[in-house]
Order: sequence, then structure tokens, then C-alpha cells
Amino acid sequence: MGLLLANHPSCASIGAATGLTAKVDLSTYRCSCGTRFVECDFWRRVADRTVEQGHPVTIFKKNYWNTHVRISNRRWLNGLVVSSLGNRSLNALRDATIGTVAPVRRRVAEARVSSWSLARAVLDETDTSVFVDTARDHQRPRYLAGTPQLDVKVIHLVRDPRGNSASIMKHTGVGVARAARRWRHSNVEARRVRPSLPPGAWMPLHYEALCARPQETLDRVARFIGIDPIPLADYLQTTEQHVIGNSMRLGAVSEIREDRTWRDLLSEGDLQTIARVAGSASHQLGFDWP
Repeated sequence: MGLLLANHPSCASIGAATGLTAKVDLSTYRCSCGTRFVECDFWRRVADRTVEQGHPVTIFKKNYWNTHVRISNRRWLNGLVVSSLGNRSLNALRDATIGTVAPVRRRVAEARVSSWSLARAVLDETDTSVFVDTARDHQRPRYLAGTPQLDVKVIHLVRDPRGNSASIMKHTGVGVARAARRWRHSNVEARRVRPSLPPGAWMPLHYEALCARPQETLDRVARFIGIDPIPLADYLQTTEQHVIGNSMRLGAVSEIREDRTWRDLLSEGDLQTIARVAGSASHQLGFDWP
């Protein structure tokens, strides 16, 4: 979705606006334009613009940028303070107490203004009006919502848990039950964030609908984010982009086609496990199986 929207003349996307992970080797990592990331002129100009705006973004550092809300490098503590506690009331109570602590407030404020600074710099550099952030942090919209400089809209793109679980298993090596729990957790927590945004700022979207009816779906997306719809062929054109993150960034999107390999990869037992773990949540998100 990010790569497609990046080809719209009104949009710019650099992938996940939370930055590079700790696993990245900066000495070899490449921008999607093919240039070594630390030598990319586009990124150097964007970094300079954030400095000029008075809110520098830590673009040439890994282990996430200062656009990412992180209170501590201790994973358990960071999870306790900024992640979801699995219950909307508990989240509200935690935010009302810990959220008043000065260091926490400062860090959230920094992530907000740094996110604006990055988006503004990229939009100015590309002469576009809509910044597309593909970060998969389901709590990120909650922290960005209400930021005066940002008009936040969220596309909640969901894939059938069978296909998504198979993909998680393939890329991470975890078992089927754990993959299904990851799907359930991510999407249930995302739904809990929805009330944090004003009415009309949230769009649920199925991956399968995008693949089956791409023009119709992309037209809906365009209207949702306030840009003019364009022909599907324009979304698939080859243009220079400066995207980080997913390995797909290094290749162009030549077609929109649903990945159905899960039908051959998952056994009947796997399907039963996914149904048991994620079936109820998938029904709430509009999937009509099992």
C-alpha cells in the first residue's frame, strides 16, 4: 500500500516513519533508490531540513529514530509505559497516571514534533501534500492523534488470518498458534486505538479487497485521505522512491495480486488452530470464516 500510494502525485512515503531497526548494518544498507542509505542525497537533504525546522530527526541512526515513542531501552518497561495493557480501561488509567510524569510527557512530545518535522521535510522535498507512514506500531496513531501540526488518518489494512499467519510462520519461523496470536493481538489492539481518533479518521480495509478490486479500493483510499483518484496504471508506474524497511522497497510493484500460498502451506490442523485462536476476532473484523 505504501509503495502504491508513493506513486500518487499528491503523496510521499518513505516506509515506516519510525526509522531503521537495530539489526540494520548502516555500512551496507541501501535506500530503495539503490544508493547506500548514509550516502543518499535525498536523505541528507531531508535530515538538513529537519534541522532547519528546529526539530532534528535522528535519520542516520539505527534502533529507531526519535519519531518513535520509546521511554526506555528496557523492553518490559517500555511496553508497560507506552504499549497496550490489553484493556481500554487499564490503558486509560495508566495514561492518566504515568502519562503525567514529566519524562514521559517530554518523550511523547518529542516523538510527535519529530514525526511532524520528518513529514514536513519529506513533503517539502517531494512537493507533495500527503505523507504516508507505513509503521506497523498499532499504538502510534494514539500518540500522534491530537498533535496540532498533524491531520492524522489511519488505514487499518487487515489480511485474512490464515494468509497472514502463514506469512508470519514463513518469515519468522514461529509455530502456527503463536503466529495466529500475533495476528489477533495486532488487530485487536489496533481496534482499541480507533476511539482515540475523531470520526471519519479511520478506514478499515481488507488486503483481499485491494487485490480483488484494486482500482475501486484505491479510489476509496484516495477519497478518504483527500486526494484525487488516479488510474491504476499510474500507481504501478516505475518512479524513483526513497523507501526504507521492507525488502519490497528494492523492487517496483508491477501488479496487484493476492498471495494465496497459504492454501498449500497450511494443514487442516493448522487451519483449526488459527480458527480457534483468531476466529472470533476475524469475524469482528469482517471475515466470514470458518
